Amino acid sequence: MEADVGPVVVATPDPRIADVVRSFGGQVVLTGDHPNGTLRVAEAAEAFPADTILNVQADQPLLEPSAVRELADLVRSTGTIGTLAAPWPADVPLEDRASVKVWIGRDGFATGFSRDPLAPDARRHLGLYGFPRAALVRVTSTPVGERARAEGLEQLTWLDAGMRIAVREVARAHPPVDTPEQLARVRQLLGGLP
Repeated sequence: MEADVGPVVVATPDPRIADVVRSFGGQVVLTGDHPNGTLRVAEAAEAFPADTILNVQADQPLLEPSAVRELADLVRSTGTIGTLAAPWPADVPLEDRASVKVWIGRDGFATGFSRDPLAPDARRHLGLYGFPRAALVRVTSTPVGERARAEGLEQLTWLDAGMRIAVREVARAHPPVDTPEQLARVRQLLGGLP
C-alpha cells in the first residue's frame, strides 16, 4: 500500500487469513489451493481489470515500498514479465539453496535461475514478479517443465518456453522467510517478535 502503485488485494486459500485481512478493512480474494503464488494471483486477478499485476509474496515482510514501485515501472516500461534482484549479501553463503540465484544478461533480461551456485556473478533473486495480464495468462497455461520441477523454480518453465523476464537490480535484498532459520532472523530484525 505504501508503494502506491494500485489496489492491493490479498489472495489466500486460508479463511483465517481472509478474516484477518477483512478485520482491518483490506481487500481479499479467497482462492483455491494452488502449488504456487503465481497460480493463486492469476485466479484472484480474474476479478480485477488491471493491465499490470504484481505478485508480492507474504514471505517478504521486510520488502521496501520502493522495490514494489521499481517492479511496477519495470513491467510497464518493458511490457514483459519483470522481477528484481540485488547484489549477493555478504552474510549469505552462495551455497545456500534457500536463496535463489539469478543471472542477468547485458540486455537486462534473466539468462538463468538456480538454487545451486553455478557461476560467481549471481545476484540474489527477490521472489516477486510483475506481469502484463497477457503474460500472466500465458505463464499459468504453460505446462511445468523438467528443470522447473527439479529446482522448484517455476520461472525456469517460462524461460524454457521462450518468455523473457526483465530484471531490475535494487540496492539490497532483505531476508525472505523460507526456512525456520530465516524466520528467526527476521523476527530478530523486527525487534524480537514472537
